[in-house]
Amino acid sequence: MDIALLKALSEADAIAASEQEVRQILLREADALGKEVQFDGLGSTLIRLNESSGPKVMICAHMDEVGFMVRSISSQGAIDVIPIGNVRMAARELQPVRITTRNGTKIQGLLDGERQGNEVTKLRVDVGACNADEVADMGIEPGDRVTFATPFSELPFGRVMGKAFDDRLGCYLLLSLLRELHQTPLNAEVWLVASSSEEVGLRGGQTATRKINPQLAIVLDTACWAKNFDFGSDNHRQIGEGPMLVMYDKTLIAPPRLTAWVEEIAARHAIPLQRDMFSNGGTDGGAVHLSGTGIPTVVLGPPTRHGHCAASIADANDIDLTHQLLLALLHNVNAKTVSHLTDFRC
Repeated sequence: MDIALLKALSEADAIAASEQEVRQILLREADALGKEVQFDGLGSTLIRLNESSGPKVMICAHMDEVGFMVRSISSQGAIDVIPIGNVRMAARELQPVRITTRNGTKIQGLLDGERQGNEVTKLRVDVGACNADEVADMGIEPGDRVTFATPFSELPFGRVMGKAFDDRLGCYLLLSLLRELHQTPLNAEVWLVASSSEEVGLRGGQTATRKINPQLAIVLDTACWAKNFDFGSDNHRQIGEGPMLVMYDKTLIAPPRLTAWVEEIAARHAIPLQRDMFSNGGTDGGAVHLSGTGIPTVVLGPPTRHGHCAASIADANDIDLTHQLLLALLHNVNAKTVSHLTDFRC
C-alpha cells in the first residue's frame, strides 16, 4: 500500500466544485503513464485506462469532501460559514479547520457554532482576528472554501486515520488500478472516473456517465456504522472484515445478477465481503444507474469508522482487499458478462 499517496489524497482540500487539489494528484499520475484524460463540464476527471473493442466499464469515486464555505465576515472578525454537504452535527463544534483563499493561501482556524438541542447552527470560524480588516488582510473573502484540518496518521495494527476518507479511499483505489493495469490487456474499455460534487447531490457522477456512456459501472464509496463499537450481526461495515458490497441504498438497488457476479468472483479469490444495505443516504450510483436507458451499477468499498466529520478510521487490509476484488472483476468482465446482465428474458 502506498501510504504517501493516501496521505496526499486525504490532506488535499476539496469541497464540492473546488476539487483542484485532488484533481492535480490524479492528473500527475495519469500524465506520468501517458493516459488519455477528459473532463465533464463540472470538472470530473475521466482517465482512460486502456483501449479495447469490448464493453465500456466505468469505475467511479468522488473527489469532494464535506466542508464549509465562507458566507460573510463580521465587523468583529468572525467568519460566518455554511456547510457544504451533510456535516455531522457533533463535528460542527470546536474543530480545527483551514480556509483556502482565492490565491491558495491556507489560514488555520477554529470552527464553532451554537447548539440548540440536536442542531448546531450559526457556524463561525475564528482565525484570531479582532476586526474585519484583519480578516481582509489575510485574503479571506466570501466564497472561500473551508475544510477540516486533520492530519493523516498511521495507527497500530494496520489502521489509518485522516479526513476526507469519504471518498479519498475510492480515489486511492482508482490510482492503484491505474498503476497496476496501465499496460494490461483487458476485454473491456475501462474508464477511471473521479467525480465532482457527489456530496451535494450526486452531480458529477451523472454528468461523467453521460460523457462516457458505459455499459457497466462500479461505484467506489465508503460508509460507517452509527455505533462505532457495535460489532453485532447488524453491522456490515466493520473495519478489518473486508470490502462492503452494497445491496441497497436510498438511491439504488443493485441488480441481483450483478451482485451475484461480484459475490462469485470474490469467493473464487477468497475475498471476504460484507453484504450491506444503507437505510439512509446514497452514492454516485444513484445517478449513474439512471443515465441513458439504464446502466447495471454496483457499489463497493472499504468500510470506515466515523463519517462526515473531522476524521475517519479505516483498515489498510480492507483497502487492499477492495483493490484485489476490483482487479479480479476487471480481469473477468467481457461482452458476455454485460450481455448476461442486461438480458431480462430469463
